Amino acid sequence: MRKSTGLPRRQRIVDGTSFEAVFRDKVSVHGRYFSVHAAHNRTGCARLGLVVSRKVSKKAVQRNRIKRQIRETFRLGQGELPDMDYVVVARPGGSDQDNSVLKQELTRLLEISRAKCQNRG
Repeated sequence: MRKSTGLPRRQRIVDGTSFEAVFRDKVSVHGRYFSVHAAHNRTGCARLGLVVSRKVSKKAVQRNRIKRQIRETFRLGQGELPDMDYVVVARPGGSDQDNSVLKQELTRLLEISRAKCQNRG
């Protein structure tokens, strides 16, 4: 049996109230293919929420590829991220891009959001 390398449930934002809290008390950073919204939490770990709508791509295969890339980028960089909730919203146009381009932009946006949140207090 293969061991899962995905995000455990405690590192995912799964309920609507948590999403609402991030969108209400957020620091936002926008890029060409993603918007990152971040807010402080009290869970003791960084958590990730995803929004990838059909506006991004009509094909589920492409939307799932983008979600996998977001989760992988978050998983690899979570050691450097403070204990905050991050909601990543995919924007149209990203489905045509290579995974390395998506990873590069998302890494940059996560770093900017981290710096903004630290400055905010």
